[in-house]
Amino acid sequence: MPEFHAGTQIEIPDAVPQSGFRCAIPNPKRYMKHNDIDMDQVVAASHEGDYDLLEEMLSTGNESNLFNGDLNQHQLNLTPLHYAAMAGQTECVELLLKAKADPHVRENMAYGSDPEDGRTALDLAKEHGYDDIVDVLEKAEKTTPYGFYVPEGPTNNQKTYGGWEWEAKPAKGWASARPGVAERMGFDPAKYGRTLPSAEDVEEDLVSGIPKQPPLPIGLLFPGQGSQSVGMLAGVKDIPAVSSMLSKANDILGFDVLELCLKGPEDKLEETQYCQPVMFIAGMAGLEKLRSQREEAVTRFQVCAGLSLGEYTALCAAGVFSFEDGLKLVKLRGAAMSEAANIGSQSMVSVAGLEKTKIQELCAEAAKSEGSQAVCQIANELFPKGVSCAGTTPAITKLKEIAESAGALQAKVLKTKGAFHTSLMEPARQKLGKALDDALPRMKPPETTVYMNCTSMPLRPGTNPSVIVNLLKKQLTSPVLWEASVRNMIKEGVYEFYEVGPNKQLKAMMKRIDSKVWGSTSNVDV
Repeated sequence: MPEFHAGTQIEIPDAVPQSGFRCAIPNPKRYMKHNDIDMDQVVAASHEGDYDLLEEMLSTGNESNLFNGDLNQHQLNLTPLHYAAMAGQTECVELLLKAKADPHVRENMAYGSDPEDGRTALDLAKEHGYDDIVDVLEKAEKTTPYGFYVPEGPTNNQKTYGGWEWEAKPAKGWASARPGVAERMGFDPAKYGRTLPSAEDVEEDLVSGIPKQPPLPIGLLFPGQGSQSVGMLAGVKDIPAVSSMLSKANDILGFDVLELCLKGPEDKLEETQYCQPVMFIAGMAGLEKLRSQREEAVTRFQVCAGLSLGEYTALCAAGVFSFEDGLKLVKLRGAAMSEAANIGSQSMVSVAGLEKTKIQELCAEAAKSEGSQAVCQIANELFPKGVSCAGTTPAITKLKEIAESAGALQAKVLKTKGAFHTSLMEPARQKLGKALDDALPRMKPPETTVYMNCTSMPLRPGTNPSVIVNLLKKQLTSPVLWEASVRNMIKEGVYEFYEVGPNKQLKAMMKRIDSKVWGSTSNVDV
């Protein structure tokens, strides 16, 4: 016999598991079968304003494309209603409310923070200045009974931290509720085996390991080779932490880093074996500058990523390896890539204005014109219709020619001497791989989320460093998926970014990836 969900009078078929609120928009096809529509897709449609897709998943679809999950679940620390509200998607907000998304639900908070500090969708709409959504949500809060939504486990009105129930005080410990979010927010349930820890254990973690405050929706972006310029580090060299870095770097690298950065010559600074370690130092120096300007952006950032070489800076910022170990790896990486670049004749070209599929066709055509030894492929997917390609010089020269004929807005051969992120870097991958394996015992799991170049997917806090090592090896011979990485960070709810390092290349690309987020992207120049 069908039941009614408490407080809604929405009939729920017998086949539906009675654990948690689902969707209040009736559809006879709902719950007929399990399908591939999950919360990721609901969040993406809500944040991007794809109303037609969201309507199909919540209301008009069939058994294959209806969302059968709990609409009020948190994806990371926010619900679909949060994502729609902070992105200014008014129609999506209204549809989600029609489906009975609870406007009272707050964001999930990290261990050690008061759940009442979590923001509602209304709070986010106010922060971003979307007055029409503010009006809609204020009305919804008044007309929606507080506490009608009862998910599996603790209700949204209980004190919860990242999906783990807070029993009263730290000394009383934790009880298992909905594992998953807590781990990503910094709490390590494996340490306690889902048993109540002692007061001493909790106090130790509060002091030494687990953040006392939740991450802010901030992303740190670290540039790579190509952003360097003579004169960099002039504005940060006197910061005590940077002075210490420079002293250590001179011993590790065997040359005067500050002199090269301040005086050049430019052609030497552009050389891969010098440029890569110097850019790593510049990114870490920029982090110290940002710390002095806005400390919470360094201590509470939610995600980070780095472009190619910048990925090492991001991993260092996330606590995976020390400055010294990171610099040693980058030194070897730059030397190995420089050596591999001298095998045969290699080049790179930036192409803008053509779709990815078209560029792939042109790469195949260019490679065919050279012969069986040719390499010509996309090396960096940077922004919509903006990539760099790399390979053997005859094929890249041909690609430039046919790309211009095909209507490319730009086809420019780069100064970089080497086909980075292609199969031609295999010799460098083997050398770097050994150094990464040697460094693995000293690496630590990331303390915050890092988006990786070759997958565009996140590594969450607690990830085994062996996974990171394998991805860093793969990165040398795989395309950098920068545009996809940035889009995924934005979908996660990050809307404030800092480009930490010299020049403004990453911010320029952000303008083409997401013009709204570009407005909240700042440069921390060094």
